[in-house]
Amino acid sequence: MTPPGPGGVPDEAASRLRELARDVAVAVVSDPRSDQPEFWGSGLMVAPGWVLTCAHVLVRRDSLGRRRWMGDGEIGIRIGDRTVPARAVYTLPGRDELTHWELGDEREFEISPDLALIRLTGPVPPHGCAWLSDRAVPPVSRQVAALGWRRPGRDLEPWDGTCTVPGNDSIHVFRLGPDSEIPAGVSGSLVVDLAHGRVVGVVKARRRSRDGGRAVLLTALRGLTGDDALDPELGLGPDPYQELVRAHDRWHYEQQQIGRHTRGTWIDVQNQLSDVIGEWTPVDRAEALGLLARLPPPRSPGVVQRLVERVLGPGTVHDPLPVAWRDGHGLLYEPDSGKQLLAFVTYLLLVAEEVREQDPAGAAKLHDFAKRRAIALPAVDRNSLAETAAAGPVAQSSVLVALAPVVWQDDRPVRFRWEIQLVRSPDDRQVTTVCDARDGVTFDEAVAQIEEPLALALDRADETGRPATVELALPVHHFDVAAHLWTPGGDRTGRGHRPPRPMGTRRPVVVRDVERAASRPPEWLGRWQETARHPGLTALPLTVTERSPGYERLRTAATSAVPVLCGPVGHGEALDTMIDALDAGHGIALWRTTPHPADACGPDCAVFQREADALLARVGGAAKLPEAVRALRAQSHDGHSADGRPDPHGPAAPWPEALVLLYDDATAPLPGLGQG
Repeated sequence: MTPPGPGGVPDEAASRLRELARDVAVAVVSDPRSDQPEFWGSGLMVAPGWVLTCAHVLVRRDSLGRRRWMGDGEIGIRIGDRTVPARAVYTLPGRDELTHWELGDEREFEISPDLALIRLTGPVPPHGCAWLSDRAVPPVSRQVAALGWRRPGRDLEPWDGTCTVPGNDSIHVFRLGPDSEIPAGVSGSLVVDLAHGRVVGVVKARRRSRDGGRAVLLTALRGLTGDDALDPELGLGPDPYQELVRAHDRWHYEQQQIGRHTRGTWIDVQNQLSDVIGEWTPVDRAEALGLLARLPPPRSPGVVQRLVERVLGPGTVHDPLPVAWRDGHGLLYEPDSGKQLLAFVTYLLLVAEEVREQDPAGAAKLHDFAKRRAIALPAVDRNSLAETAAAGPVAQSSVLVALAPVVWQDDRPVRFRWEIQLVRSPDDRQVTTVCDARDGVTFDEAVAQIEEPLALALDRADETGRPATVELALPVHHFDVAAHLWTPGGDRTGRGHRPPRPMGTRRPVVVRDVERAASRPPEWLGRWQETARHPGLTALPLTVTERSPGYERLRTAATSAVPVLCGPVGHGEALDTMIDALDAGHGIALWRTTPHPADACGPDCAVFQREADALLARVGGAAKLPEAVRALRAQSHDGHSADGRPDPHGPAAPWPEALVLLYDDATAPLPGLGQG
């Protein structure tokens, strides 16, 4: 047996690991055409032609001590004994944020996450690529090594230090213990977890007047977007993080092929480390990530979260959220069940099914690999895996968006706390995002803040071919909001694609009463149960110009009756009528947000009432109404040729696109909202 080296790592493996790390450590210098280029800092090769370093390495000080961004021109990357021209393409944070502070300002130390990606633009010499950890957790081994370059005198010298990791400073930054001096000029050096043979971060800074320092976790790269590219012609497209890690994983997979290497690769070294040997080996990981890297990337981060939670259980995915298939893979090493192999195989099979229609050949290769590895599972786990595959998609989910009033003025709500819940069943509700403003926000601010977390929640809730329902819980004063025309996450398709489709054409979007949930009046439950059992629905036409027919007649209306109002309900007599309908127990209602004449109904009101009556007559029961309204919205959207998004509050809005549906299920009451 090879005797162990420092940290319990065999000497042979430890030596080769440092050699591999040294081979990918590069120096970042100024103009490569200069005979004596200025040394700026260190970096590491992370994919063919791509260097990762700290963003502040590209900020230099002039003779007056002012910070200047120097990454717009050509810079040099020293690989071995050659200097290759290159250009900075991405920075996190943006370059403007990097130059705010003057010499000696302590806030400079807090720049976060402090990463930059540089692309080689000249002839690229042969080079290796660091193996980047797919895990989101900081290094868990006792020791890490940092490797880079420094210039204490005239010449560049390799530098490395070994230290412990005491803990995290933030979600993307961890501390390097005082075991090793971190000299000036080594920012951008790679940090290697010695026990697991993986690069886990980039040296950011030394601590003020003390040994040790800080490093940036690789998870910070997930914040890259296509809009960040300093030079779009050199960029990685609309989803740079995906493309970077896909290129990284394909490169490492190819290194394991026959005839590629006579010496050990990163994966070969990892295979010799006792801390990483388990049911899922480094070779398994390399093949899995290589196959995942050849698939179309996930449509959005929510898809990865959804699949991981099908493996590990609801609520098991936390910040930093996974973005790429490899990120989901990195969450599976320590399942609560202890069944590591089962977790990985299940995840790969779910990914294969997710992309089967997009890439049948790639999905088949991933599926076949997972099935081959499943042979090693115990019989009970193989049977469990077969049952999971046979079960198909899980039950239809929904996403609840709730805006609960917290401040009222003149009997109208003016500030709100909002939250978003992923609802897989009445007993399985997971709060995904909440408003963090203690005194709430205005309604318009809430709508703006909701867009991105709603897109993420929908991605987690959607099953393949089964878009989730959106329930919008509001006070009655804001029932007229046209949420069905929202396009959450609509810009993800990138430039040059057709405009995003309104979510109400893709999925049922319904309104609920956020206030009625607290009191749960008996009229509501009784009427809902009776209406749900009724084989059909009928329209109860109501005008918005007068309070009619009043609470008592609404309370005694037929079980099948659905209030239909011909205009907006958020103010005036229509608001009072809608409140009467809610108090009387009605859980279903229809109205349109098209402006209504002040004094009397016009011809279009009669047209709307006829169309609504026909809709209710043909729907065949309350349970089918949300989908029927969705289909109607989709037909209208496809049939009109107006440019841009229709204005549901404009006089020319097609009536289905100005249509709002109250569908407030009393048998699935909302939980307490707006508390705390």
